[in-house]
Amino acid sequence: MAKFNLGIHGSHNAAIAISYGGDILEVVELERWVQVKNAAFFYYHPILNPIEVLNEILDYFDFKYQAKRYDFAMINSFPQEHYKDLRADNVVYVPHHEAHACNVMYHSSALESLIVSFDGGSDNGHFNIYLGTKGQPLQLIHQSNKDLCVPYAALGHYMGDIVRERDWWFGNLAYAGKAMGLSSYGKRDDELFNYVTQLYDRSVTNKVDEAHNNWAEIFCGCHQKEQKSKDLAYANQYMFEKNFADIVLPFKFQYPDRELQFTGGGAMNILNNTTYKAFVSPNSDDRGIALGCLLSLIKPMNPVDSTYLGSEPYDDMPEAKEITIKQVRDMLDQDKIIGLIQGRAEHGARALGNRSILCIPKQGVKDRLNADVKKREWFRPFAAVCREEDAKLFFKPYGLHRWMTHNVKVNTDDFPAITHVDKTCRLQTVTENQNKFLYDLLQYHPVLLNTSFNIQGKPILNTYKEAMWMKDNTGVDEIITDKYIL
Repeated sequence: MAKFNLGIHGSHNAAIAISYGGDILEVVELERWVQVKNAAFFYYHPILNPIEVLNEILDYFDFKYQAKRYDFAMINSFPQEHYKDLRADNVVYVPHHEAHACNVMYHSSALESLIVSFDGGSDNGHFNIYLGTKGQPLQLIHQSNKDLCVPYAALGHYMGDIVRERDWWFGNLAYAGKAMGLSSYGKRDDELFNYVTQLYDRSVTNKVDEAHNNWAEIFCGCHQKEQKSKDLAYANQYMFEKNFADIVLPFKFQYPDRELQFTGGGAMNILNNTTYKAFVSPNSDDRGIALGCLLSLIKPMNPVDSTYLGSEPYDDMPEAKEITIKQVRDMLDQDKIIGLIQGRAEHGARALGNRSILCIPKQGVKDRLNADVKKREWFRPFAAVCREEDAKLFFKPYGLHRWMTHNVKVNTDDFPAITHVDKTCRLQTVTENQNKFLYDLLQYHPVLLNTSFNIQGKPILNTYKEAMWMKDNTGVDEIITDKYIL
């Protein structure tokens, strides 16, 4: 008899995944359930009454799938005293990086892989490398406490153009994405390179306040000078990649026939991903751990597609009118910014066409989006989406780019809003089977700007109510689904 199973990650970017008979049914990301960025059941960024919210989600699974009890609960970052609350006959702990590694390995079609899992720290180190073989236990071949991610993100405090979203930054690597975007505006400054080298070379302390004081002594004053801020971001990205290469390249040369895979929060650094053309899943940060826990149990031989494994909108659709693709095209032609909410949410940190803001990537749109819609820094780049078969017309792809995990070179000057200062773009490609509505729309406009449907400091939305709030309070002009205008 088929059994229900759970995968749970309880710390920041918490999530719960459910499966039945070996099939993944859904992943609920806690931050979208409670609309608190980086929300956790326990430890970092904990929400109030975590067991109450846990039971809400389990009741939701019971209502939707008739899941009253679970055979296994595969868990990470979940206190033992709360095991009894999981409604499971068996509770199995999965180490942090093993969950990351299983997540990326089972997304890929490769049978054998070299998996690099690295982030801001966990119960089994900061930097782990595994040999992965589908259906077999992982083989750990390297483990260290070399931390590339927390220093990378924390340096954002000393870059003047970066807006602080909250005082409590630990466990939230949002600054990492901001620093990455700013790095392309910088140039080499030997003095800053020496400072950043010192930072990455010194041993990492687990005392966050102490580490921050050390960094402040090195970088105090950088934020007071605009170019210094950009040059610091440039040096930070360079040293991140250099330290990464020092660790990984010997293993890459040793195992050349295995597919190189990156996972963990560090795999959100698309500049580094692009250098290696490594395979990266769409949910590589900690929100993918819950699914990784489940996959460590199920061990599917066919690749998992988690693109739209999230939830449908949690509320009822408001009164709406039917709409056609042609009408949406006309809205875009009128330079309207469209919020799209349709079907099941993307599982991961990036919008992939179901919780997206779309518009034509023409001159001036980037500034308008950053200032009036996203409420974020001027230098933050935007992604592009096009049909898979059209990618070579406008970009220099090197494979499929369905999850926005890599950069590509832009071949044309026709799309300034998605072309970063270094002439690159984070690209998503789609097929008709993956997202029919988006695919059909792209027949009229072959390249669109696609960014996540949220504002800075808030998670990607998952209710119609939140979408309508965006229309009333930001520069979003229209809210649509695949069939209706709200």
